[in-house]
Amino acid sequence: MQTGYPRADARDDFDRALRQARWAQLTGWLTGRPASDDRLPVLGQVTIVAGAGDSPAAGPAGRPRRASQEAVPIERIVGSVEPIMCFDRQFRPTSQLPRERFERIAADIRSGRGMEPVELYRCDGDYYVLDGHHRIAVARAHGERSVWATVTDVRLSHPGAAPRR
Repeated sequence: MQTGYPRADARDDFDRALRQARWAQLTGWLTGRPASDDRLPVLGQVTIVAGAGDSPAAGPAGRPRRASQEAVPIERIVGSVEPIMCFDRQFRPTSQLPRERFERIAADIRSGRGMEPVELYRCDGDYYVLDGHHRIAVARAHGERSVWATVTDVRLSHPGAAPRR
């Protein structure tokens, strides 16, 4: 339900997402599913991929970097580049820690300001969040189907260490 007041609606968005995460956690516990199954998969150590014939710009620490701007389907965003504990596998908040930022982003979107693109790594067709966990959480809570992102293609430095999904 919307009140027409962006801040109040943003608070409701967060509360609803937190409630859904807690119900999912309880359901998992009752069905005997390990708690680790609810955590965001972590991509791990990667190597930036430069496309054939590309002349990539130098990224951090002189690494080659090839990034593109594109709309990414939210259901293809499956994890995080770094471990993060305040969101579950569906990017729902698992505690009060992300509340303030989540609500600020949600209120901005509800006010018509939109949101900045997120930064994602693409590895084997799946996407992992480098920057923008809160924005992904808000977009999912609002039922968005895709987000605008800066995407960098990567491959695992140690292919045997693929993230478990």
